[in-house]
Amino acid sequence: MIEAEHTTGIAVPIAEVWAYVQDIGKWALLFPGCRSCEVIDANDSRWLIKVGAGGLVKTVNVLVHVDRWAGPEQVDFTFRLEGEPVQGGGRYLAEKRGARDTAITMKVRVEGSGPMAPMWEAVSKPLLPQIAKAFAGKLKAELEAVPVAATRPSWWRRLRDWLKKRRTARTPQPTSPANGGSGAMSEKNKQTVLTFIDAMGRSDGAAAIPCLDPEAFTLAKGFGKFAGVRRYETIVGTIDAFKQLLPTGLRPTIQSVTAEGERVVVEFEGNAETLDGQPYCNQYCMVFTMRDGRIRQVNEYFCTILADRVLWPLVERMQNEIPAS
Repeated sequence: MIEAEHTTGIAVPIAEVWAYVQDIGKWALLFPGCRSCEVIDANDSRWLIKVGAGGLVKTVNVLVHVDRWAGPEQVDFTFRLEGEPVQGGGRYLAEKRGARDTAITMKVRVEGSGPMAPMWEAVSKPLLPQIAKAFAGKLKAELEAVPVAATRPSWWRRLRDWLKKRRTARTPQPTSPANGGSGAMSEKNKQTVLTFIDAMGRSDGAAAIPCLDPEAFTLAKGFGKFAGVRRYETIVGTIDAFKQLLPTGLRPTIQSVTAEGERVVVEFEGNAETLDGQPYCNQYCMVFTMRDGRIRQVNEYFCTILADRVLWPLVERMQNEIPAS
């Protein structure tokens, strides 16, 4: 059995690190040599990985299973190679060291069996420490780069800055509501979220502001052009910008709302038309995490294929029209 471990620090809050790593598809993007990833379900996936050392290079299918999601501090996983007598496992650990300081540790082990075990262990011994270090390093670079690029298109930042300059007054933030019990808090959180969705549907950034925590961020799931993290200023700016993309407004129709404590989940459908007159009827599921009655985090799920096909060409056109800052 071969084992390796690597620890590094990330200048990002532990909650934002967890928001990224709880998506197993993003692990594959960071894994050295990974060519593709098929997500089977919430705990299982199949990775196509090219591995090699010296003159030996081999492409293998790896079945990865998450044994335990214990976020934001820990993830335990196991894996096995299809058609090869190799298996293993590992552990992801995160430790909060400050408001914007998280230490992460990657532990990985590989076990070979049968007559080919010596070959696989020979390949794994020099590679495993490099893999653990490279994975942690890529995760650090990806998360620390979020505010300037990496996981969102560059136009978001330019648009945010442009709108910020034009905004001469800000709606004051509301005071934190008194906690009248878990049921009352759930209902208040539900109403705050519905107010936010209504403001978003009307492309009214000013109306959305009182619903947002100053440290709010959204995480659009998936791998499309709109995927990634957007922070407070960009959330508001994007809502305002959609006045141009969708003159009709999103016109959301709420399908279901579930509120429990600090979490609200909303399913809804849009019924919009773009500035070119194309229908844009996407389906959404948004998971809101609240703090003191305001929205702290939103995980967004929607059809990225439709968004890329219908909206992204309009975004590119808008990008060419926005003055460079």
